[in-house]
Amino acid sequence: MDEAFELAKIGAAEALSLFNTNLFFTQALIMGAIKSGKYQTFVIVTPSQYGKSWLSGQIAIMLANEGREVHVAAGTEDTTNIIMKNVIDHLQTVDESVRSKLLDYQDKVEKLQSSTSKKKLTFKGGGSIDGITLGATTDDAKKHNKAIGRGGDYIVDEAGLVPDDSYAEMGRREFSNVDGKKGLLFQISNPHAEGIFYDKLTEDSPPPGTMILWLDVRTALEEGRIRSVQQVTDSDFFRNRSTCQRYLLCELETYSDQSMFGNVALDDSAVEPGYTYFLGIDSAYKGVDKIPICLSAMTRDGEVRVLDITSIKKEQWVDGLTSERIVQEVMKVVNKLDVRFICVDIGWGVYLVEGLAKEARQRGDFNVRGINFGSGTTKIRKEKNHFSAKYGYNMRAELHMDLQQLMDDGKVTFTTKCANLLKKEFEAVRTLPKPNGKTAIVSKDEIKARIGHSPDELDSCLLSIHALLMYNMSGGIFVYTEADE
Repeated sequence: MDEAFELAKIGAAEALSLFNTNLFFTQALIMGAIKSGKYQTFVIVTPSQYGKSWLSGQIAIMLANEGREVHVAAGTEDTTNIIMKNVIDHLQTVDESVRSKLLDYQDKVEKLQSSTSKKKLTFKGGGSIDGITLGATTDDAKKHNKAIGRGGDYIVDEAGLVPDDSYAEMGRREFSNVDGKKGLLFQISNPHAEGIFYDKLTEDSPPPGTMILWLDVRTALEEGRIRSVQQVTDSDFFRNRSTCQRYLLCELETYSDQSMFGNVALDDSAVEPGYTYFLGIDSAYKGVDKIPICLSAMTRDGEVRVLDITSIKKEQWVDGLTSERIVQEVMKVVNKLDVRFICVDIGWGVYLVEGLAKEARQRGDFNVRGINFGSGTTKIRKEKNHFSAKYGYNMRAELHMDLQQLMDDGKVTFTTKCANLLKKEFEAVRTLPKPNGKTAIVSKDEIKARIGHSPDELDSCLLSIHALLMYNMSGGIFVYTEADE
């Protein structure tokens, strides 16, 4: 900490003199460590909204002002553009002694405002800043990695998303000077995924001249970057275990051996008047001999109950006849319980969706929605910032995350029958983090390999819960939609 304070003083003074800005402690520490010249490699993990790109822009200008060749880099052009935009913004307020070194300043800045990654900023004395992409995937990196053939200093944002092949090309910085001095490699990111960046972050004996900083939301609270604990607990990131782990605690989330679903709350009490009922139908009609149907209900107090999972035998499928028979079986339940909303897996269930939709149009007192598990998340829920629609990788992830949240919050119960049917399927479900910050679910084939059969009962349960949530969102207004948006 003694050294950290000394470096932070250097960084704070540098930012104040060059940019007239006051840095938070860890930002000043980073700036001072680079200015000191003591470190050539930086591996830094920060919580979300730390100001990574903003700080990277100041660092790039500071280095170029000293005659350094600086490459601002990221996996995608969009991310590179964010840093370059910060470079341009900082040039508006940087000290005149720096701005006067920039060749053709006015002309460059005007052009760069609309094309930040396409141009190069050149300074008197040999310094320069350019924006390059490294490739977001291994295949992409082989085709579009702009680090190939370039020495100099690298400032890499979202380094945890950069493919290993791109890191190999940035290794040229180690040999770019004939005196043996390495170019600087500044890497800053959330952990995101395993790979070279994470290996550098966790290695037991880092090479000399390496600084590793692993910050999290508690660091941000301590230095005043975040104002209060309530600001954290009220955030979207805090509401889900996966995003809390990645974006606040800054821990790597890998494939988990634990189910995404917690304890199952049981309730075998009798149903009461005033319940509103919903159905979920996993309607694959090829290769299986039954169609699982889940019945869920919302109580008068707004609690959710998963009451029953049954199945309809299909026997031999005959187009136009079997689907009509199943529709009539479903309609018996609709009539008996006054079901208000039905969600049907549209993968193989287009005949059922069409048949039930016809009934819904004629009656006008219940809704039918076809669900494609592989499609994007629900558009209207995403627009309203519903957590699972915003952070789910696809529709399948959205439905799983909805049920997970209800279970974590203690707002859904299961009858013993349903809990027993779902037990193995619950235990087999795992989440997978995606590079774009979304959450995915392991493949259905992987779940099937774990439990010996397809998780059809769970799918029907997810669909019934989605029907309930869509009904609540619509306010009970009956607007028939054949498929998800």
